[in-house]
Amino acid sequence: MDNQVEFSFDSEMHAYKFLNTVKHFDADALKVKFGRSDHHVLVSYRVALDAFDTTLSQLDDLARDLGGEEV
Repeated sequence: MDNQVEFSFDSEMHAYKFLNTVKHFDADALKVKFGRSDHHVLVSYRVALDAFDTTLSQLDDLARDLGGEEV
């Protein structure tokens, strides 16, 4: 199952840092790009079905640390 989520940030700098950090996550079929604007980051990945998938939780935690939130 594929999942897609977008995060919003107060500044382009924080969005860019989030984008570059997430690019190195270990997730199946991971795609990361700017979303609606340079303050948004769109992340898509395939949810692991064989075990509990913590990817979304990790994304939320990182976004919160950088002042962002899921939209």
